[in-house]
Amino acid sequence: MNRIAAMTALTASVLLLGSCMHGQAYVAGDMGWSLHETPEEGAKLAYGAPNSDNVALMLICQPASGEVRVSTAAMQAAPAIVLKSGKTEAALPAVATPSMGEGHFLEADARANDPVLASFARTGDIVLVQGKDRMKLSAKGGDRPQINKFFASCRA
Repeated sequence: MNRIAAMTALTASVLLLGSCMHGQAYVAGDMGWSLHETPEEGAKLAYGAPNSDNVALMLICQPASGEVRVSTAAMQAAPAIVLKSGKTEAALPAVATPSMGEGHFLEADARANDPVLASFARTGDIVLVQGKDRMKLSAKGGDRPQINKFFASCRA
């Protein structure tokens, strides 16, 4: 995976998460899922604001690898990226790297068929949990085909 590209794409999300999440559930208004695929970098599924670098969560995989790199930003370093989909929750062991500004980048590896990712692929619903803060990253209208295409591409 291209670690620098993932970190660059997440720079603005530190500010986004820090300003939006304060011990509460947060639903991102005009944000949604987008899929970008290149032969060099594989498939990238990102939840963020359209046409911007405001990205809350990014999933990256090489086609047919079965492996997904999960990236997000947080104001505090954390040992895991916590995701919840339906009744399934996972704390993916993460590496925290200080960002260029405030906060940290968190990166974790998971299998594409990990129960929380499989639930997300099936339902389009996922929640990013950071401490007491929760950010609901649910698929809207045209997002579902992009999510389906991402997971179809990733499966080994």
